[in-house]
Amino acid sequence: MSFEFNGKVAIVTGAGGGLGFAYAQYLAERGANVIVNDLGGGTFGYDGKPSSKVASAAADKINALGKGKAIADGHDVSKFENAQRMVDTALENWGRIDIVINNAGIASTGVFPDIDREEIDLHLGVHVMGAVNTMRAAWPHMKKQNYGRIINTSSDSVLGFSPQTTYPSMKAALIGLSRNAGLLGVDHNINVNVIMPAAFTRLSALLPQGGFRDHLEQDFQPEKLAPVVAYLCHEQCDISREIFSVGGGKFSRIVMASSAAMPVDMSVESVAAQMNTVMTDDTSGLQIFKSSFDDLKNLGFSDEECQMFYDMTATQAELGPIEAVPIDRVDNVWDITIKSPVGDQFSRLVLASSGAALNGHVLNEEHGNQMVLDGKIENGDSLVWKCKLTKPVPMTLTYRGQVDKDQKLQGKVVGTLMGKTVMDCAFLGTPVFGEQADLAKQESADQRALDAQKKPGLLQRLFAKA
Repeated sequence: MSFEFNGKVAIVTGAGGGLGFAYAQYLAERGANVIVNDLGGGTFGYDGKPSSKVASAAADKINALGKGKAIADGHDVSKFENAQRMVDTALENWGRIDIVINNAGIASTGVFPDIDREEIDLHLGVHVMGAVNTMRAAWPHMKKQNYGRIINTSSDSVLGFSPQTTYPSMKAALIGLSRNAGLLGVDHNINVNVIMPAAFTRLSALLPQGGFRDHLEQDFQPEKLAPVVAYLCHEQCDISREIFSVGGGKFSRIVMASSAAMPVDMSVESVAAQMNTVMTDDTSGLQIFKSSFDDLKNLGFSDEECQMFYDMTATQAELGPIEAVPIDRVDNVWDITIKSPVGDQFSRLVLASSGAALNGHVLNEEHGNQMVLDGKIENGDSLVWKCKLTKPVPMTLTYRGQVDKDQKLQGKVVGTLMGKTVMDCAFLGTPVFGEQADLAKQESADQRALDAQKKPGLLQRLFAKA
C-alpha cells in the first residue's frame, strides 16, 4: 500500500527547523505542496517583528528536492488574521487546504509559583491560540471539500513534569481542543489527532549534558517522527480524536481510562472505605474513555440520557438554499424534521396567521404539546416563532424559516438554555394535507381553548395588581 500526498496541500507551523521542518519535508517528498510557517522566533519567543527568513530558507531546501512545492510564511499565528492570511496563501496558490500540523511552540522558564501573567499569555498565544486560529481559518474549507487532517502537538509533560506548569498546562488544553473538534469533524471527514513528540530539538538542546540528553540527541532525531505524523495526515487513515506518543522510531497510543465508579453515601468514612479500590494499580479493570459520555455512563447515566445531553450541545450547518416565495398569510400544517448530527428529530407544526402575527402549536408525542409563542411573519418572506420546551429540559426554541413554491418550510432552529445557545440545527418541514392536517388543527384549537381557561400564574396576578 502506497501512501502518497500528490495534490494535497499542507500547512505546518514552526516548520523552519526541527520537527516542523521534518514533517514539511517528508510530506513534500511524497508529493504534497506545503506552506512552511515560521516567524523566525527563538526558543523563548521572539523580540521585535516576525521574519520569514527562517521559513524561506526551509522552503528553499524543500523546493530543491524537486517534488512538492513549498511557500514560506512568516506570520505570527497567535493572531487569527495572520492564520487567515496563511490559509489564503494556500488557497490562492493551490486552491485547497487538506492538512494542518500545529507544531509551533516555545519553552517555559518559570517554575510554579514563580510565573507571571506575561509568560502565561505568551504560551497561551503560541500554543493554544496558534492552534485554534489555524484550525478556525482552515475548517470551513475542509468542511466544504469534505476532507481534512489536523495534527496538534501536545507533550508528555501533561502527565507530570514538576519544574514547569505553564508549558504543560497549554499542552493539555490542546488535548481538549482536539478531542472535541474531532467530534464536530466526524460528518465532514475531518480527523483531528494529537501527538506527544520526543525528539532532540532546539528546546531539548537546552537540557544539561548527560545520559538523558545524549540518548535523546543520538536516537531521537526529528526525522524519526515524520512517518507517524504523515500516516495520521493521510486520506487512508480514519483515526481521529486519539493521542499518540511518538519518538525514536517508536509510537504508542495514550488513553484516558477510569476504574469502575464505586458507590459512596453521604459520609467521608464511605469514601475512605472505597479509596483503595479506586486507587488500585491493577489495570485489568480500567475502561478506556473515548468521550465524556463514557464518564457519565460510568457514573450511572443511561445511554438515552447521554444522548439527550449530546442533543442539547449539538450543532448542524444550514440546509441548502431555498427558492422562497412571498408570504402574506399562513394556514398550514407541516411535519418538521430537525437535522441533528445525532439523529433526526420529528414533530408536527400547526401555524395560522392573523395579520403578521402567528399562532399555533408544535405537536410532539415525545415531549408533549408546546405552545408556539411570539410568532410573526417577518418582512413578508420569513416566519419566526418561539416555543418553550419543558421536556426534557426547559429550553427556548427559536425557529426561523421560509416557504418555497411547493409549500415546504426550511430554516434553522436555535435552542437557548439559561441565556446560552446550546443547539443550532437546520430543519425541514413537509406540508401535511387532508384528514391529518384537519386533526392537527383541531388539536391545536382545543389546546388553545384549554390554555385560555387556565388561571394566571402568581407572577401574572402580582403584576396585574401592580
